[in-house]
Amino acid sequence: MKNIVLFAACFLLLLSGALVEGGRRLSNRSHRRHRSYKMFVFGDSFVDVGNVPSSWNNLTSRGWNYPYGSSDSAHNYRATGRFSDGMVQADFVANILGLDESPPAYRTLGPNADVDASGVNFAVGSTGVLLGTPTLGQQVEQMRALVRSGAIEKRDLEHSVALISTSAGKDYGRISGESTTDDMMALSRGVTDGIKDVVKQLQNMGVSKVLVNSMPPMGCTPWEAVHNNYTHCESRGNMVADVHNTALRQRLDAELEDGGVLLLDLNYIIKGILQDGGVGQGQFTSKFSSCCHGTVSGAYCGQVDSMGRPQYIVCGDRDRSFYWDYMHPSQAAWNAIMRPLEDRIKDFIEDDES
Repeated sequence: MKNIVLFAACFLLLLSGALVEGGRRLSNRSHRRHRSYKMFVFGDSFVDVGNVPSSWNNLTSRGWNYPYGSSDSAHNYRATGRFSDGMVQADFVANILGLDESPPAYRTLGPNADVDASGVNFAVGSTGVLLGTPTLGQQVEQMRALVRSGAIEKRDLEHSVALISTSAGKDYGRISGESTTDDMMALSRGVTDGIKDVVKQLQNMGVSKVLVNSMPPMGCTPWEAVHNNYTHCESRGNMVADVHNTALRQRLDAELEDGGVLLLDLNYIIKGILQDGGVGQGQFTSKFSSCCHGTVSGAYCGQVDSMGRPQYIVCGDRDRSFYWDYMHPSQAAWNAIMRPLEDRIKDFIEDDES
């Protein structure tokens, strides 16, 4: 009897430790789906896991600098090129699919193009549809080359899921205070036409399911909220996102109806979290300011001077800060964002199994 009690106590202790470790992930981290999926990720810094080359003191490559990654226990709290203090959206979607994390970055494939069993992440920070290097379309061409070479086999695509993110708004950087609504609408048509074209290319290649991000409320980011001392969202930035998202739904209407595409409404979810502070989802007390930011003019999170001294500061409780830096959600925020989408994504994927 004593042995049974001792065994049960040890088991509960181990279980509690596993739950603590897995707390940063979605609630069912240990759940494994009965079908294995390959995942292919395209887009920008919201889903990049290391495709931007590392370089010294470069704003674009700051995801390789500490304190980026400093909440990421899975990678020994090291920066991995992700634009967050830990996991990013691609990791949480991968978790829903039964994977431990996002597929490896395309940049790590090497000369033999050995594709991981989980898939490939082609996303690059600062990518856009019309702007950026590579563009969204060029990332799809990288995948097409792997399919043609046989590195990605046709059978791998039969039960595959693509995630597309153009959520950082690279293409809309040209919008100024003098831009009219007509200007925004014209630009949004070009951007969303490009997204639709990419979706069709992926489907024609054989990808069975495609997830597409809406644009989040850009006016709520610290980059915009600085204009009101981080007290609320800026209406103009949110208007750009609303125009884009309306055009995106119109462009993808047929694909959404057919069931091959699921729109992930980050805009609606983030607005809801910021409105109520994420009650029940972590209670974010810092909603419009960044957890990590520069301490001198022009400095950014992760920057150091010539003596190696940090030119940034980090907030005391990052789990209560929605934004990690001036643009990107924290790991805790991504967890809160993806929870409401978990069941929808599962239902969407399971349609492929029926």
